[in-house]
Amino acid sequence: MNSASTLADVLEDVALQLSSLNPLAESPEDIAATAANVIAEYQRISAATDQAGMDGIHQTAEWIQGMLASFQQSLPEAILELLQGGQLFGWIELTAAALREPEDHSHLPAIAAELTSDAWPEPSAPEMLENLLISLRVSTQQPEVIAPSVTDAEITSSKPEQNSLTWAADIHPELLEAYLQETPGQITETSRLIHLISQGDSTPEQRRHAARLAHTVKGASGVVGVKAIASFTHRLEDILEFDIAKHLPNGLGKTLAAAADCLETLFEHLQEHKPLPEEYALLLAEMDEWEQRITTTEQQPEPFDSTDNTALLPSLDLIDLPDFITRSSTTKELDEEDATPVELPQSSNYLSVPMETVQRLLNLAGELITSTSQIAEQTQHTLAFGKQLQQQDDHVRQMLETLSEAIEQQSSNLNHPILTPKVATTPNTDFDQLELEAYNDLYSASNLLTESIADNRELTRNLQQQIRQISDQVYQQQRLQRQLSETILRTRLVPIKSIVTRMERTVRETCRRTDKLANINIIGQNLQIDTDILQGLIPPLLHMLRNAVDHGIETPDARETAGKPVEGNITLSFEQKGNQIHLTLQDDGQGLDAERIRSRAIERGLLKPDAMLSEEDTQRLILQPGFTTRDQVSDISGRGVGMDVVQTAVENLQGLLHIRSKLGQGTTLHIQVPLTLIATNALLVRTSNNLIAIPSNTIQQLLYVSADEHTFDGTSWQIQYQDHSLEVLALSHLLGWQTDPPDLSKGHSLLIVESEQKTYAFHVEEILQPRDIVVKNLLPWLNLTQGISGACILANGAVAPVLDLLRMLRNLESGLLTLNKNHTSQVKKTPQRVHILIVDDSLSNRKSLSLMVEQMGYQAITAIDGLEALQHLNERPIAIVLTDLEMPRMNGLEMTQAIRIWPEKRHLPIIMITSRSTKKHQQMAEQVGVDAYLTKPVDYDTLNAQLYKWLKTQLAA
Repeated sequence: MNSASTLADVLEDVALQLSSLNPLAESPEDIAATAANVIAEYQRISAATDQAGMDGIHQTAEWIQGMLASFQQSLPEAILELLQGGQLFGWIELTAAALREPEDHSHLPAIAAELTSDAWPEPSAPEMLENLLISLRVSTQQPEVIAPSVTDAEITSSKPEQNSLTWAADIHPELLEAYLQETPGQITETSRLIHLISQGDSTPEQRRHAARLAHTVKGASGVVGVKAIASFTHRLEDILEFDIAKHLPNGLGKTLAAAADCLETLFEHLQEHKPLPEEYALLLAEMDEWEQRITTTEQQPEPFDSTDNTALLPSLDLIDLPDFITRSSTTKELDEEDATPVELPQSSNYLSVPMETVQRLLNLAGELITSTSQIAEQTQHTLAFGKQLQQQDDHVRQMLETLSEAIEQQSSNLNHPILTPKVATTPNTDFDQLELEAYNDLYSASNLLTESIADNRELTRNLQQQIRQISDQVYQQQRLQRQLSETILRTRLVPIKSIVTRMERTVRETCRRTDKLANINIIGQNLQIDTDILQGLIPPLLHMLRNAVDHGIETPDARETAGKPVEGNITLSFEQKGNQIHLTLQDDGQGLDAERIRSRAIERGLLKPDAMLSEEDTQRLILQPGFTTRDQVSDISGRGVGMDVVQTAVENLQGLLHIRSKLGQGTTLHIQVPLTLIATNALLVRTSNNLIAIPSNTIQQLLYVSADEHTFDGTSWQIQYQDHSLEVLALSHLLGWQTDPPDLSKGHSLLIVESEQKTYAFHVEEILQPRDIVVKNLLPWLNLTQGISGACILANGAVAPVLDLLRMLRNLESGLLTLNKNHTSQVKKTPQRVHILIVDDSLSNRKSLSLMVEQMGYQAITAIDGLEALQHLNERPIAIVLTDLEMPRMNGLEMTQAIRIWPEKRHLPIIMITSRSTKKHQQMAEQVGVDAYLTKPVDYDTLNAQLYKWLKTQLAA
């Protein structure tokens, strides 16, 4: 460690000397002197590392020193350019830090990034970088080693089936993290440039830059052991080295375009741990054939790669010189936009923050929202108390005035006015001395009370002023808190353009597989949305794009026959409206055939032959699981796994999906999703004496109707809304709760909600003020109650469920949920005090089941295990037992055996609710006498049906 510390001293001194040199020297003498000083400092590094035995650092210094020596005579300005950019001393400072801080491994990926920068005239060899990092790792006495890189010879000789799409098992995590962060931008830019090259629209600089990027990706992939990508980029690099312009029309352009798409797919599969794409081996073979064909046809191929730097003499071709020499100011201006690579920002103005940290910040901001709301409500209560205090003060003042009037009246009843006590004692008076003293005491007390009331009024005024100031500060705090939450949320925002290349590639790949032609136009690429929303939208988006090409766009011949352009047109637009993201996908294809959809739905048993559906409802049949109009299965469609996946994904994002199509003119799919799923503004309502939070973006309007603006025909409550008659429904009926009928002689405020198919009007007992809430996740019990997306903490500390009203309406329209308007009368027929015994060692499970059982109108009795359950059975009548399987002391199977040998309880229905879903456990339960076996999590309707079934059996018995 002493030698490492000594070497670190030398490196820091060299870095200091290099950074103090003047990179802006103008005279030839100053330029030459600065270049000589740079080379001398690197000679110091070579000598010091050779003496210390640090071969990795020594080899790197020798590489840079050789490069500088080649520039010293022919182009010393290039040395100053590297000095000004910080490349010559940046890696030295990081290396010294790595030697001084052996326990901190964050320097290694930074060193790799410095040495693989595009600013170097020639790229660093992977072997050299590997040796440097291994040397630093060994010096820190760590057992891990860095995965060996893949050499060009190994890449060339490797076969497709030998190329694994995974990184080396012993790769250092920080090197892998750096690779996964930097490579996506490089691959995206490489793919973009190759597409330009394949179309013949590229400049020489763009072709050189594409070759350099391919070389960089190849080297980085080799370092982490991803042989598949290393092999693929090696083939691309070989082809890009040649003058390929004359070969593009003959099929090379098509191969390069497919290779660019495959390269991006390779990295996606690497991140998602998927196997190699099907086209990988074919494209490797095609690129090999093209390389051989180009090599054969060209006698002296001129490479575009500038990596051969063995002797940079003044007579070299211009393409081998640095960019700042070969590019004039005019060329620089023309190529600036196209030649700028899309990479991750490296400026000090940006900071890479883990998503876990952002999520924690969001959680803290959510807690701050809740806390601020509680303070605001407490402030409102304090203001209300202040008003009550003022009212009380006015009341006391009125009483004091009454008392003063009484005193004045008593004074007027006296025979003579009271001037002084001396006057009161004069002769010839009939005024009693005691009466006079009592009067004086009463008058004095009244004056003191008046003064006290005045003082109290002043204190009340000051108190109210202080409360108003606190209230203003709370409002300011709420505004700052809202800005803080929005700022933190913006850290999770990503632009749509980050997935544009993937969507365009999906369209191209689908066109290649279906022999169709289509162009995609994406509008709103700069719109930024929450990363969770975007990640949730990617699968349905890609599926809809594949469907637009495969099912929508016709073949070129069919389009030409129909009088359409041979190339189809797909438009994808993104737009933000309020707190909603609107996504519209439109194609000019053949559209949806309603008759064919209807006949196929009847064939598959999804629709009865005599069912009457509108055209819109018929088109929505494609959202049913297992539905497909294809007779043959392909790798794109025909499996029956289609738009139902899109529908499910949109539902998971709490969104809506609309379909519009005209036969022969195309199809339009419209998706509406919230801007974020974390915090939202919600309206609090009370129904059946329960508080419910409904996100404001799901409510179309709050509508007040007076007593003469609605009608009741004896069965339904109707109102007029936008020239349509709407039936008013009780929200409690949708939730399955008991409620009293409203008083229709009075006016009511209604919730107007618009679903994908129709408009609804809901009545609630009370509408409270809207407020910002943080939606808390309820997993794994989220799906126990339909339509509940989470819960929120109110200002008073109470918990209110957050209602996913649109999903409930969707379930209602599809028949998954039944609206029981006569729920109150039917519930009365069910025994209200039937005891249900819930046996589970988990508190959350007991609480969840108890809530559902109580909502059904039964009384829940809980026990933590079988022994406690048997005690309850002995003490009170139980109608049904709901039990878990695995519990301490006595499990569910043992308890069931005990009940079955109990003469008085042997016929008691027992329902087992467990997470064990294997056939073995079900058979064990049947053997001991369990009547029903349910798997966690159990939903409300299933449990309700089971309880009704076994209660009915008990009554029949």
